[in-house]
Amino acid sequence: MNNTHALILTGGPLPFFEHLLPEAQIVIAADLGGDHAAKLGFEVDLIIGDFDSCSEDALARAKEVRSFPADKDVTDLELALAAAIDKGASSATILTSSRGRLDHSLGNILVASSERWCDLKIDLIVDNNLIKVIRSKTKLSGNPSDVVTLFAMGNTAFGVTSKGLKWELEGLDLVPGSGLGISNEFVQSEAEISIEQGTVISIQAFQSN
Repeated sequence: MNNTHALILTGGPLPFFEHLLPEAQIVIAADLGGDHAAKLGFEVDLIIGDFDSCSEDALARAKEVRSFPADKDVTDLELALAAAIDKGASSATILTSSRGRLDHSLGNILVASSERWCDLKIDLIVDNNLIKVIRSKTKLSGNPSDVVTLFAMGNTAFGVTSKGLKWELEGLDLVPGSGLGISNEFVQSEAEISIEQGTVISIQAFQSN
């Protein structure tokens, strides 16, 4: 079984987070993410993108550099996710921030939840928010009364079921734009979300100490 995990650092503002990162066998930086990696103490295996914002030092520190033109039809994050798959990753954590451009922040979430990456288990840490891309079944960890929100992505998510939440869903169909999954709460330390078809994201916010 392949358990290779990739950590992907995006451009934009330096993420502010206190969430514990999983161990990664591959570290990939998307453009300015290379400078973020240095500030956070990560050694970069691959830096990828059009390099319109990263420093020369970031390029020099990376073990591998893949350069693309600025005028392209994909984002640097898409390039990084494709590279993670190319390097044999089965899962990835995307470390990014929501404190920059709104279109970039929304774009990162939409890209990560795309069906193109259906073979890659993806989490995003967006500052102090943990987002999980759910395509079948997953377990969430939290504390009683912690808030979690569920959104359908792309198309209707069919047969959404939750266990361990205050307002449980039982085989419901969740449509994009619905508020049905907003602000649910943990009733114990673990919850389980499963879907029969489609894609859902869960969002948990962690308070700073």
